[in-house]
Amino acid sequence: MRVLVAGSTGYLGRHVVRELKGRGHYVRALARDSARLGPVRDAVDDVFTADATDREVLAGCCDAIDAVVSTIGLVGKRSRQTCWDVDHGANRNLLQEAGRAGVGKFVYSSVVRAPALEKLQLTRAKRAFEQDLRSSGMAYTILFPNGFFSDFDEYLNMARKGRVYVFGDGRFRINPIDGADVAAAAADALTTDADEVELGGPDVLTHEQIAQEAFHALGTTPRITHIPAGLLKTGLVLMHRLTPLRVYGIVEFPLTVLTHDVLSPTTGQRHLADYYQQTATSGPGGDKVTPPDRPAA
Repeated sequence: MRVLVAGSTGYLGRHVVRELKGRGHYVRALARDSARLGPVRDAVDDVFTADATDREVLAGCCDAIDAVVSTIGLVGKRSRQTCWDVDHGANRNLLQEAGRAGVGKFVYSSVVRAPALEKLQLTRAKRAFEQDLRSSGMAYTILFPNGFFSDFDEYLNMARKGRVYVFGDGRFRINPIDGADVAAAAADALTTDADEVELGGPDVLTHEQIAQEAFHALGTTPRITHIPAGLLKTGLVLMHRLTPLRVYGIVEFPLTVLTHDVLSPTTGQRHLADYYQQTATSGPGGDKVTPPDRPAA
């Protein structure tokens, strides 16, 4: 099958490229900057360079393509654009081009379903595109993954500095999932009839436990400081009042995740502890990292 992967330079997109190529598919990468394909360039058969927020430059990107997998989104990314420009607008542009080209299947990676997140701007933008996709008449599958392992690199970064900060008593729960597990689900969706798939990792962890795992991976003494959750909520209110949507629309999502239970069906096979062990020595990008000295008690 000939598959276009949109968002191919991101954390999930790179996993999708690898998974599809491993299954023998022809992979076309849609990227704003082909140089950022880096580690997965050898798994890409051809590259279409374009900014998906510009509908005109997308013309032809889906020609001779059987299916599209879109991982386009702004979660955790700073941008001059808003989530409505990217998570909704860019995906809508891509869907329209896919329809024009006669693409048979559109697989979209959205965001976890959780009551606390549904009113946030980023979630609303993604839900709006989901409705566009459902109404398009094209065969589709929408993936609803929980937070990715890479979203929790900050715990490891803080642990390297000797102290991890968590909100509240650290008992808010989440079951993050490895990008490779989501990529496998995306590849499976190309040949299945499921319209919607919810995805979570195998381990339900509190944020306190995640912090402990970070220190364990580094072999250092855990030092965890708890910050009152109310301070974060007050900060979010002020951000809404004082910053533009392109700023608070991105920041409010991960910060809300830190102060609520966010749980999904346990479908993934890979464990956060193993990811931390690997990342502690190689780094998120695969670069070798020298473990820090164990802090004094």
